[in-house]
Amino acid sequence: MRTISGLFGALVLALGVASCGGGGDATGTGGGGGGGGGGGGGGGTCPAGTFCMTATSFTPTTRTAAVGATVTWQNSSGVGHNVVWDDATAKAAAAAGDGTGDMPNFDTGMSHTRVFNTAGTYGFHCTIHAGMTGILTVQ
Repeated sequence: MRTISGLFGALVLALGVASCGGGGDATGTGGGGGGGGGGGGGGGTCPAGTFCMTATSFTPTTRTAAVGATVTWQNSSGVGHNVVWDDATAKAAAAAGDGTGDMPNFDTGMSHTRVFNTAGTYGFHCTIHAGMTGILTVQ
């Protein structure tokens, strides 16, 4: 039984690391540039119900949540970001967490939450970084 528990624990750890990108540089260009070390990153895992941010992307880019769930956006990237909804329907669906609607600029180490009480598919983006987009499906 202890062997099964150990294998299950290793599997969960491996899936967690793989789902949040693990290594590589934060730009996604593969450029390396010396890197290594540095702070932030939170150990390389993105908690359930959370969109984590790299320097230029949301991780994961899509996530599904249940109606009534609280969803978190967490910035551990070392650069500032924001979250702006793609349309008025999505903005209205982003109900009170630590605020409502769009999420203003927030620095590394900060996070924001929103509660979603209406089913739908909601697109969002960072206006600071072109091409930084994500989709939340609430069902």
